[in-house]
Parts: sequence; structure tokens; C-alpha cells
Amino acid sequence: MAEKSPKSLRWLVVGHGRAARCHIAAIRLARNAELVGVVVRRPTDVSDMPCFLDITEAIEKTRPDAVVIATPNDHHVAAATAALSADIPVLCEKPVGRTAAEAEAILRLARARGIPAGVVLNQRACRHHAWIRERIATGEFVCRSANLTINLPRLGGWNAAQTRAGGGVLKTVGLHYLDLLCWWFGQPTWLAASMGGGPADDVAHLVLRFAAGMQASLTVTAVGEQYLSPPLMLLQADSARIRVLGHTITEVSGLPDPPAPEPTPEGLLFGPGHLAVIQTATDRLRAGQDFPLSLAEAMPILRLLDDIYAATGGVGSMCEDRAG
Repeated sequence: MAEKSPKSLRWLVVGHGRAARCHIAAIRLARNAELVGVVVRRPTDVSDMPCFLDITEAIEKTRPDAVVIATPNDHHVAAATAALSADIPVLCEKPVGRTAAEAEAILRLARARGIPAGVVLNQRACRHHAWIRERIATGEFVCRSANLTINLPRLGGWNAAQTRAGGGVLKTVGLHYLDLLCWWFGQPTWLAASMGGGPADDVAHLVLRFAAGMQASLTVTAVGEQYLSPPLMLLQADSARIRVLGHTITEVSGLPDPPAPEPTPEGLLFGPGHLAVIQTATDRLRAGQDFPLSLAEAMPILRLLDDIYAATGGVGSMCEDRAG
């Protein structure tokens, strides 16, 4: 565990599901970060830290410097409103509410009070994903084709409830990889989508075209009994190729070797990105700066996701020219 400074940033975690447990582990590992409490549904959810059933009481008693929200999507707005109304910066798990409209309501309140609001899209924080972006940005890797495939077990609990999650597999998992594509290549100029399932989508297939004719496909399924393998990404240029399995580049040709992958500490169920997000957020807030990914910066991808759901109804298809 990292040594804590007398000026450690005091974090309150709202939620105690799998994502919340990642943040708890990350805060305990991060430099100059301190976990002061967790807001839970039941008093028995945790036993090794102060826990509260109400976020307002938790804020009053722990006086946190920042709040990370990792609840089901239908609780994001209420939790963020409570924290921002107390003038506490908020770091919210994707997709920041069930719709882009809910995310925009949080953003309006944050702007009105002059308080930072950030988003957790932890795939951006993985070392190899950032290395790929650098190669693209410098023109060293002129990607022509990108293919991403994620096969998950069936969604359960609130993740499968349209009214609670705002959508199914694309909203709850696929957003991470749609965001990676847009982070790497910019907003798409053309998009086709086909989605199926019920009551929330459990199959989503997207085909996207980006600037300079670069094309990508993203397939996300949640129909099996087991988790088959980590997400697979294949990126190809005329004379270079990158293969990524999970968070790690496993094959590269036509380019210099990437850096060594970062280890995944115990407790980070979704890879090393959560620790990087918390560490960078801690450092920036202590320096009086905004979150590494502000809610304002994340709004284009959240609106794009909403457009896909609006056009398909979550179980249909769409084809849209998005140029200009």
C-alpha cells in the first residue's frame, strides 16, 4: 500500500459493487490518497472501513475532498447532485446516468457551482492503449482497419434492466471500446449499428468510418454462460499491425516495441486502469486542477451512444452519415 501524506486527498466512495470495489482498492494503493468512507445499501456490505447508508450523512461526517460514484446508473444523478451541492468534486463511473441528458444535468450543476466533475473511462488509462494513441497521433501508425470483439456472459441484475441501466451490453460495457475508437481516431463520419436482445440489448454490432477512410468494427455480446476470453483488438496499417488482448499488446509488427505492460494489482477486477485514473485524479485535484477526463470532454461520446440507442431502440438497426 502506498504511503499516505499528511495532505492526502480524502476520497468517499459511493457504491459497493464490483466497480466500487475497484475504486476502493485503487484509493488504498494510490499515493497521497485516503479512503474515508463508503456509502452502501446495507450495513453488512463492508466491515473494514466507515460505511454509511446515506451520502449526505457520509459527507457531513467524513468531510471528503472528492467523491467517486460507482452505483447503478439510475443513482448517478442523485449521488452527484448531493456531492456537488456540498461543493465536492465528483468522479463518476461511465455512462454518467442512464442518458446523455442525465449527464448534462450533472454537468450544468457542476458548472453552476464551479466544481470539477469527471468521468471514469478506465480503458484510456491503460498504458498500452495510450501507447497506441500516441503512435496514431504522431502519424507513426496510420491505421486502416480496427476490429474489436468482446464476448461476455449474460448480463444480470441491474445491468440487464433497461430502466436502471439505460441500455444493455453496449451501454454497460461496449461504451469503453466505442470510446477507445473515438479517442484514437476522432468522431466517426459514418456509422451503422445493429442491436438485439430484450428487454435490454445483449448483442451489439457497430461498423464505423473515420477520417481518411479508416474503418472499424465493434462487436459486443453477452449471451453465453461463461466469460470466454479478454477483449480482442486487431489494428492494421499498410505495413504495421497491433494485436491487443485485454489491456496488453500481444503482437506488434512494423513498429518499435511498446513499453512493458503495467501489472494489475490485486482487487482491480477490470485491469490496471482504475488505479491510473484514481492516481491521476488525486494528483490533479491536489494541484487545484480538473479531472484527467472532465465530464464536458466526455459528453460527445455519451451523446453518440444515446444517438445509437435512439436510432435503434436498443434492438434495431441504423445507418447514419455523421459528416459535419
